[in-house]
Order: sequence, then C-alpha cells, then structure tokens
Amino acid sequence: MKLISRVAVALVCLFGSQASLSDDARFAEYQVKALFLYNFANFVEWPLDAFESGNENITMCLYGDVPFGVFLDAVDGTLIGDRELLLRRTTDIEQIKSGCHILFVGEDQKVRLPTFWNEIQFVYVLSIGEEQGFAERGGIVNIMRTTDQVQFEINITNAVDQGLFIGSDILSLAREIKRNMKPEQTP
Repeated sequence: MKLISRVAVALVCLFGSQASLSDDARFAEYQVKALFLYNFANFVEWPLDAFESGNENITMCLYGDVPFGVFLDAVDGTLIGDRELLLRRTTDIEQIKSGCHILFVGEDQKVRLPTFWNEIQFVYVLSIGEEQGFAERGGIVNIMRTTDQVQFEINITNAVDQGLFIGSDILSLAREIKRNMKPEQTP
C-alpha cells in the first residue's frame, strides 16, 4: 500500500508540472488536488486519542465549495491503514465542530479563516487549504499553484501542535516546510 501511495504521489508531482489553465488542465489540477488529499491521509499518523474507538473512521471534511470533491468520491469508504475513510461535505460549521480528522477549507469559506480556528477548537485535525498564508494562520498543509505545477507546503509546528506525525515521504515532496518561530524574548 505504501509503495502504491508513493507512486501516486510521484504521479501527482508529474501531473502537476504539466498543467496549464485550460479546461483540461483545470480538470487535471482538480484530480491532482484530490490525490494530494488522499495521499496526505495515507502519510499522516493520528494518535490513538484522536479516535473514540479502535475502529472509528477517519473523517475527511470538505468545508464549503470544493470543486475537486467529486474526485474524492472514488476513495470514500477505502481503507487507510485499519480505518475506513469517510467523506463529509458541508457548508455548516456545526457539522465541522463535531469533528474531522482531515479538513479542507473551500474557496467560499476562506473569509472565515481569521476566526475559524477559534470557532472549531478541536485537535488532531489535518487542516488543508489553498490560500496564501494558510499555513501561517493555523493551517497545516497549503496547496498552491505555481506557474507550471501544483505544489504544497507544510507547517510542521502546527502539525505537532495538533498531535499529528507527518511521514518523511510527504515532507520530502513539500515545496517548503514551515516552522512557527517564537518571538525572541528580551531580558
């Protein structure tokens, strides 16, 4: 399974480097983003405390307008380790508050980001977005489009703060690994 995921990640990077902004390329970009989310689920470890029971699902929440969500339907119900991946789409923050292990914040909900993390207040969530500064404002993974490819950055400090372990396979593919720096204290 890990080998298959590594190959899929490599294909994502290859596909991402070929895309332009035509309709076909946008379609390919959506596929790449969906594949990123699925592979993040395979390379992140949650502590046992993140689950109420040993057989609880891994819940992937798509909050708001996520145009590539349709590509994730193919992996809804698949196994990630010993747990089933459950896909939940919603525009209702109350459904997000009930808990997600993976959370993607859609385009239409980006305006909520300044206060979003205070509203949901739960831990053990792999938060993924695609907005400049997402990883600096509390998010863990930020998917971005450069001129010729889709890439991602990871805020490792935010991941650790959420109790998550991100595998080295994903870290090695990240465009940038960010760490929150504590302000220097003056004597």
